[in-house]
Formats: sequence, structure tokens, C-alpha cells
Amino acid sequence: MLEAYKKKYYKNNFQYILVDNTGCILETDDVIFKSSKGIKLQTIHPFFEILEGLLQIENERFEFSCINLNFENEVIIVDVTIHSQNNNENLIIVENLTKHYNNYQLTAQTRNESIINSQILELKNEYLLEKETFKNDFIANFSHQLRNPITASIIFSDLLINSDLSDEQKNYLDIIHSANKDLKNRIEDILDISKIESGRLILNEKVFDLKKLLNGLAAAYKLIALNNGLEFNCELDKNLPEYINGDQYRLKQVIANLLNNAISNTQKGSITLKVSLNYVRAKKANLHIEVIDTGIGIAADKIDDIFKRFTKLNSKNYKNTGLGLSIVKYLISEMKGNIKVESQINKGSNFICNLSFKLSNYNQSLKNELLKKQLPNLNKKHHILLVEDSEIIQLTVLKLLAATGHFYINIVSKGEDLVPNIIDKNVDLILLANTIEGYSAMDLTVSVRNLSKEYKKTPIIVLSTEAYKDDIKRFKRAGINDVVTKPFDEGKLLEKIYKYVK
Repeated sequence: MLEAYKKKYYKNNFQYILVDNTGCILETDDVIFKSSKGIKLQTIHPFFEILEGLLQIENERFEFSCINLNFENEVIIVDVTIHSQNNNENLIIVENLTKHYNNYQLTAQTRNESIINSQILELKNEYLLEKETFKNDFIANFSHQLRNPITASIIFSDLLINSDLSDEQKNYLDIIHSANKDLKNRIEDILDISKIESGRLILNEKVFDLKKLLNGLAAAYKLIALNNGLEFNCELDKNLPEYINGDQYRLKQVIANLLNNAISNTQKGSITLKVSLNYVRAKKANLHIEVIDTGIGIAADKIDDIFKRFTKLNSKNYKNTGLGLSIVKYLISEMKGNIKVESQINKGSNFICNLSFKLSNYNQSLKNELLKKQLPNLNKKHHILLVEDSEIIQLTVLKLLAATGHFYINIVSKGEDLVPNIIDKNVDLILLANTIEGYSAMDLTVSVRNLSKEYKKTPIIVLSTEAYKDDIKRFKRAGINDVVTKPFDEGKLLEKIYKYVK
């Protein structure tokens, strides 16, 4: 009976199975897989469970391609043909095409490799662009949502410190103030990483007092170290130049991040900051900076890894975001310096870097320029219009400006109220939030500048969560005079306001 079917359908590498209308095996030749007469084919592999429905249809042919069958840890790829009959005899033909399908897959993969590679490159570029756009939008929104409450918290903490408080209250306030600064630093680290990746981090070189910067860092970190039960030592070379030209914020950031890293990875012992003069050449001073700790140390094979983003020396250290050293390495590279690490496990680490700065001749003209930045005494009160939809920032700016006694403050929360308030009232300066629901700072500025000639000179300062070089250029083109980045401190905001109203 089976031989008659085999003669009609025979091909190499085929297995022929004859089953009744319930799937029970009547005959089989076991060429591909073993089976037994009298058992149901459905019990051999789950694929054959389809038989129960198909065998009820008389005189039909069903074909299934590229079926993966597992038998005793061996996978075979087969085509299956089912011939349903009308006499309780149904033929199932299983063709083993494992080699064919594997070769086909290899051939297709080879043939399409160049096309796939070009498509991958195109998709990768699109993906990177979308990823960059998404990341920048996310960080901007993330930053905007956090900066407002942080700004208010910092400002009001500063105001409270100078009020009549008990020692216990001042202690609580110091803790709040410290937490605010820590949160601010973490946000700045995240934003700096974003700037680094997008190539938007730039160095702003100005003349600054080097010794004042170092002494300020030493005083701040001596207190931090003390609060962590650590001794803090600072050794400054007496030959250090007093005034140099460079980006003081980034130099401070480098040293601060190294000190933060040292403190966060040291449980007992000491932290030491050493700054000395290597040499002076071609009107440049090369500084030698060391931050030494007695902490957990770093294994020799891990030293390169610590400068990677989100890498921590101690996985249990939740105070460290793992971004500080990555930023340090980038900034030192941008400043044409170098950094190396000497360390022993459980004995401590020494981070050593060398940086060059232009020397500056501190003279009377520079002194006069610095004196100009001191807040003046105004001979009259000036009218300030604040356009801001955050109640926290509204209250913060109101308290800050009212405390000086030099300003009248009018506050509007909606972008559409800006122009009517300018027309109805005499405004000396506009403080404008970068984003207000439904409006951008640039659009609102253009609407003011287009009113009449007298409004083209009204100073407009934007309170922004971002102040990249490209952002500032766009602000300037729209007619915005200046930018104050959130979270701002009291001195920075007042300095800008006095500059434009005096």
C-alpha cells in the first residue's frame, strides 16, 4: 500500500508517512525521523497538530515551507506536503531541506551585505540625528523643570542665612544649602556631558585671580572634608602667578571634580590639594595640580576605565554620578593639558595634571574694570517687567529685587500680556523667561521690537535654562540684550540688571 505511493511521489531525502483521518500512523519509512505505527503523528512534534483540522477536508493538497523540527537536540528544516484522501488514508511527505535553506540563507546574506551595510550607514546617521535631537530636547525640558525650583531654593536659602536664626536653624539651613549646591552640580554635569557630545562646550577666557580661586576652593572643601570625617590639606606654591588668563569656571570645575571624587572614595584619612608652578615660558605659566587621597585606590587595569562616563570606583557609592572624571579628562584635553593617575589598592590615589595659562599683567585699568562690576547705587527706582509663568521664579525674583529697594516690579504670567503691559506702563527693563506656554522668548522679543522705535532700545534679559553659543547668537539676532542661565544666584542676576538700567 505505501509502496504504491512511494513510487508515485518518490524523491531523494524524503520521508513518507501514511496516516488515517485522526493522524494515527498507518505506515512510515523513518528516513528523516523515527516514528512508530499506531501512534498519532501529533505526539511526535507540535507542528503536526495542524493535521486534526486538515485531514477532515477531502482530496486536498497542503504545502508548508521552511518548518523547523527539533529531534533529540538536532534541528532540521523541512518542507511538508499533506495529501488528504477520502478513504481514511492520508499521505504526508516530509522533505529534508536543511542544507538547502542554510545555503540559501548564507547566499542571501552574502548577496545583500553591501546593500545592508549602506542601509545601516544611512539608518545609523538618521538614528544618530534623531537621538541627538531627542536627547537635546529631553535635557532641555529636564533642565527647565528642575532649574526653577533649584533657583528658588538657592536664592531663599541665601536670604535666610542672613536672617535672625538660632544655631540649630542655621545648621539645618546649611544642610539645605549644601544639598541644593550638590543637586545643581549634578545637573550641570549632565548638561556638560550633553555639551561635550554635541561639540557645544566652549571655553571662555578671561583674566582672573588664581590665588583667590584656589583659596576659595580650599576653604569650601576643607568644610566638606571635615563633614565627612576627613582631614584636608592645601599646599599652594608661593611662586604661583596671581592673575592669569583662562576659563576660571572650567579650571574650578576640574579641581572640584577631582576633590569630589577623592572625598567620595575616601572613608578615613586625608585629602590633599597641591598646586605649584612648573615653569613660565613665552608668557605662559604651566601649573602642576595634584589631588591626593588615602581612599580605596584603583587597580592598575581599571585606571583607564575611570575616565569613562558613568564609571564608579565604588559601586556602593551613591553620591557619585560617575560623570565627574569624564568631564575632567575632556576639559583638560580642551585646555591642552594632560592628566595621569598613580594609585594603590586600599592605600589611595594621586591625580596629577598639568595646565598652561596665559600670564596677565594686573594694572590699574584692570582694577577699574573690576570696580565697574560692583553693584552701583541708583539715583531712582527703575521699573522691571518680569514675564514668567513659574510662580516659584516669580516669588524668587520679586524677593530679590525688592530687597535692593531700587526697583518697581510688575509680573505677568502669560505671553499675550507682555505687549499690553509695556504700552500701558513705563518699563525700564524686561526679564523674560525662555519658554512660556505657547510662546518663545525670541518671538516675544520680536513683538516688542516691532512696536515702535522707543521699544527697540528697551533692555531685554532672558532667564534661560540653556546658554549655548548657538542659543546666544539666536537670542542676539532676535533683539535680546543678554542671558542669565538658571539656576542663577543673586549676584549674577543683579549684575546684569544694574548693567542695563544704570
